[in-house]
Amino acid sequence: MPVLPKPKVEHTVIKQQAINKLKSLQRSSDGCNVHGSAEAVICDFLDAAGYEEIAREFRKLHEMYPVAVPRYSRPSGRS
Repeated sequence: MPVLPKPKVEHTVIKQQAINKLKSLQRSSDGCNVHGSAEAVICDFLDAAGYEEIAREFRKLHEMYPVAVPRYSRPSGRS
């Protein structure tokens, strides 16, 4: 039996939920883990949209090479 595509409305809702979560992160005061949270939102979106394989491979890459959070927003040397 063929697998039917997910309804377009459901994809629109999932997309809007991901956008809302990312916008919320932009307003967040917890700057140290914003990238990690954003990566989770993107991977969750990919999973929900039917791209589980892409999300799984990205998670593997992230585990191999975690993001280093910069200690300061500006370089310490003079420009």
